[in-house]
Amino acid sequence: MDIQDLIHNFLAGGRDMADFEAKAEEGMRISKSFAPMALDTALDIIISTMQDPMGPQSCGLKFNCAVGRFQDAMPSGNSIARSRRFVESYPNVLRATISFLTRKQSRADHTFMMKCLEECRCDKSDIQACGSVHSSTPCGDARIFLLSKGAPVYCSIVILIDHILLVLTNMTHGKFRQAKKGVTSSREEQHWPQGPDDLLPNGVVDSVEGFNVWAADKECGHFILRLAGTIAHLYPIFGAEITRRGPEFHLGLRRPAQHLTAAMDAYDHRPPWWEPSKDDARFAIPLVYSLHFIGHLYTGGKHTHSAMMVTGGKQILLPVLLRGIGILSHPTMSSLFADEFFEMNYLMSVINARMQDSLFCLERLTDLKNQWFMVLQNAHQGGCYNVTCSSKSNVVHAQKCSNCQLIRYCSAKCQKEAWTDRQYPHKTICPKIKSLREQLGPSAWTRVTTPTVNFTFAGFKSLCTKKKIDTELLKEVGMHIACLQGFQTIYQEKNSS
Repeated sequence: MDIQDLIHNFLAGGRDMADFEAKAEEGMRISKSFAPMALDTALDIIISTMQDPMGPQSCGLKFNCAVGRFQDAMPSGNSIARSRRFVESYPNVLRATISFLTRKQSRADHTFMMKCLEECRCDKSDIQACGSVHSSTPCGDARIFLLSKGAPVYCSIVILIDHILLVLTNMTHGKFRQAKKGVTSSREEQHWPQGPDDLLPNGVVDSVEGFNVWAADKECGHFILRLAGTIAHLYPIFGAEITRRGPEFHLGLRRPAQHLTAAMDAYDHRPPWWEPSKDDARFAIPLVYSLHFIGHLYTGGKHTHSAMMVTGGKQILLPVLLRGIGILSHPTMSSLFADEFFEMNYLMSVINARMQDSLFCLERLTDLKNQWFMVLQNAHQGGCYNVTCSSKSNVVHAQKCSNCQLIRYCSAKCQKEAWTDRQYPHKTICPKIKSLREQLGPSAWTRVTTPTVNFTFAGFKSLCTKKKIDTELLKEVGMHIACLQGFQTIYQEKNSS
């Protein structure tokens, strides 16, 4: 139940809105009567709670108010860059958060940990001191239902995940932060993450297990999938560890299928007043985050990703995708969720080894410039683009073609084979990619091919208009690369063993 349900039920019980607002204002008045905790105190509470969540000092309400105090200290306004710089200046919080979320534990231990966090065992003898750390700066998030069990803890975790994503989505694929020059401070004070061991302090294997337990949670599991997908995109070895375990390992397909199903159940039981929105916590958020995760597993290795999708997708994911496509085909949904509709069709075409189905959808039902934007970024970020490449690993920093400066190959042999490929020879598209690069110019080309939170599809469209980019050229380049990706998936699936 969320706040809208709460209001509806309150009014249905014979109470009026004025009574509801009066009670809400009374609660706010009491909260504001307590002095806010100091920021240093809030940071200590956040870090200590995640380091020892079952300890005698752990308390979900106190944790929630500490995160709220941290949020209050963030720069005002809508500047993502300023918010990111603020978050980056507290690497100890980021390290504590990722260590907490990737800690390996059994489902029973996880349940017990959450129970401990939901119980307040704090000393209440000093009313002012207790109120300061329990009521002065509570934080909420519209993506978490307020009356859910453990809502204060979940809201805190979701906000801290957002902070991690602010940092990770601004990093280059396969690269990490550099240590501050001339600084002799401890690693805890250095920028996060410094490398794979800093990104995943509990190790790749245990981190996968830790995320697997968190992802099962019906309240915040899809947020964990979003984080895991982003990490897989940045550090493909993490994604490879998930896909390597095959379709029966729950984090790979069953967890996203679980949250996609929950989203579709919520749609089927939507109240009469419901309107489709990309911000809807019941349907849109779990839908988008779950598809985000599945899509980014591709960066862990085309071979293992294809094998997982084909061997397990038909049973685990295909029924969910068919149901989702049916929902998103509705006129009121298709325009709002065009990207998700395409992603579902694409995943279904991978499972069925019918890439032509996704190309049909691509040409007729989506904003093509958006797809070409993503295709250019994916090509630049790594992986060998020889369709018949026999390598079973994803080469992140494979050598780029010296002429087009976009398409990568893992060896001279693969580059030679791709140059004269019978269906999609690189020699025909290479000069066209170069022409597109020259039309955009060096600075714009770098922005287009390097994913950052500051340059989105809207910026790409505006740039194409400003530079008067040849739309037919962009379409030809994008379609060629998309076809290469599709047929490479089919080839690797057919030749997997």
